Amino acid sequence: MVKAVPMDPFRRAVTAALSCAKSVYRSLYFPPTVICAAIIVASIFGWQAAKTSLAHDLRTAEDVRVATAEQSVRSYISSYEQILRGGVGLFQGSDQVTRNDWANYLNAFTSMRNYPGVQGIGYAPVVTPDQLPALQDFMASEGTDNFAIYPADPPRAVYAPVIYLQAIAATAPPTYGFDMYSQPTRKAAMLAARDQNRTTITPRIELMSSTGARPVGFNMYAPYYGPSEPASLAARQQNIRGYVYASFRADVFFKRIVSELNKNILAFQITVQGDKLPLYTSPSYASISKHAGFVDRSMDVYGQTWQMRYAINDQLIVSSVQLKRPGGVLFFGLFTAILVSMIIYLVLRGRAKDLTTQKERAVELAKDELLSLASHQLRTPATGVKQYVGMVLQGFAGDISDEQKALLEKAYASNDRQLRIINEILHLAKIGSGRIVLAKTLTNLNELVGDVINEQRGDIAAARHTLKVRLAKKPIMANVDTHTLRMAIENLLSNAIKYTAPGGKITVGTRRGRYRAFISVQDTGVGIGQGDLDKIFRQFSRLPNEMSQSVEGTGIGLYLAKHLVELHKGAIQVVSESGKGSTFVIELPAKAEPMRNLTASKKR
Repeated sequence: MVKAVPMDPFRRAVTAALSCAKSVYRSLYFPPTVICAAIIVASIFGWQAAKTSLAHDLRTAEDVRVATAEQSVRSYISSYEQILRGGVGLFQGSDQVTRNDWANYLNAFTSMRNYPGVQGIGYAPVVTPDQLPALQDFMASEGTDNFAIYPADPPRAVYAPVIYLQAIAATAPPTYGFDMYSQPTRKAAMLAARDQNRTTITPRIELMSSTGARPVGFNMYAPYYGPSEPASLAARQQNIRGYVYASFRADVFFKRIVSELNKNILAFQITVQGDKLPLYTSPSYASISKHAGFVDRSMDVYGQTWQMRYAINDQLIVSSVQLKRPGGVLFFGLFTAILVSMIIYLVLRGRAKDLTTQKERAVELAKDELLSLASHQLRTPATGVKQYVGMVLQGFAGDISDEQKALLEKAYASNDRQLRIINEILHLAKIGSGRIVLAKTLTNLNELVGDVINEQRGDIAAARHTLKVRLAKKPIMANVDTHTLRMAIENLLSNAIKYTAPGGKITVGTRRGRYRAFISVQDTGVGIGQGDLDKIFRQFSRLPNEMSQSVEGTGIGLYLAKHLVELHKGAIQVVSESGKGSTFVIELPAKAEPMRNLTASKKR
């Protein structure tokens, strides 16, 4: 005997997984799930592509905004350089420039009013202590008595005092005599301009004002060497004559640039490289920074490096359609995935249902054909047996004893029940295959019900039931197939007899409405529970109750009755309660009663 080797847990798990995979693969959910997953994957790729495209659009829009702001800054500040260079040219073209000449030069720039932010534009010569007396005499001739350089201490080898200043802003104070070399930040920018022969600006400085405040800003310097510009560094250092300069207040200078930008979209902060405090911050910078991205740029401006930090509101820099595109792509993809998978599932389920229905129809057809064939084959010999037994009972084969007669009568009754069952099965097969054709005739339903009652009086009396008949007084005429309708009524009355305990009460009645006729069979039998009412008309269905074991039946009587009545365009209604009996009502179309009869009836 070979002993079975138990399967290890791993193999069991693999086998179970494969079995599960096969069941999923063969199920209706597999194709929709695969297609749904494919669409979702494609949607995710589309969503990522839309996000990448949105990021590119945002970067492009940001670059455009930033480039516009930087171009504005460079354009404004370079326009002032041209004025300073023009001032240098004024000194180069004249041996002696007076204060009036300087004022007339700047007044020629009527557009100065359109250049906000500049406090004043002036000139500061480079002098040694030996040259100070001559400078004081020149300033006295220009109307400035008691001209003195400040701060005086400590004494310095070279000075750069302000001698001309054309104030542009109302808050710019007169600063004649202020030595710019005395302040290290200013001096560093001036020496860089001298050595490199180019315009320079200072880092962040505090400016003087007539109000006593110290606004933040910067100075711009252009060097003046005399009639010609030296080429070498040593010559520049030796021949420097002075500086044309301009002072700028940062908050006013950048205000014009900010006004040209959308304050709700972009703001910026400028910090000079190497300085901790910002040179300028846009008014809306703090509010936009709460829900914005940042772009950092470095800009070289006349010898200084400005660190520009831009706060950009991404929600406004591109259109709402662009912002919603990634989410829209993902939502549409998921919606499409669900919709397509549901449609495919419903189509597959419909086809599977159709295939199942076709198979069921084929099975039902085969069953009906088998039942029909079997019924026909059984009916012929059973009918022959019934005839022969009847002939023996009638004495065609000679006299029979009482005992023989009793046995033959039992055989005759059994054969009769057999034929009844065969007929029911035959009608069942015909109903299933749709082969029952009604031969309708105008029939008095009262007479038809009376005939059925008379045929079953013997069974009613044998069960010791009390029968009450309530037929309508007037004939109830209807076009019916008497054979099939009789079978339906017989089944209802037979069930009432069989499922009512001996000594019960059975009531059969008819009544009519305007266009309908009603046949009722009421009993005091075992009744039917509310939960079983939908089961009684099913094929081969027998409900378990206290009498079902002792009563013979096939479970197709009520099924046949229901379908035979429905073939007449009627219906069967049932009212029942367990232990309290049942009432079955057949409702049929009836021939309309003549109007004159109705009128006469009303008069009576």
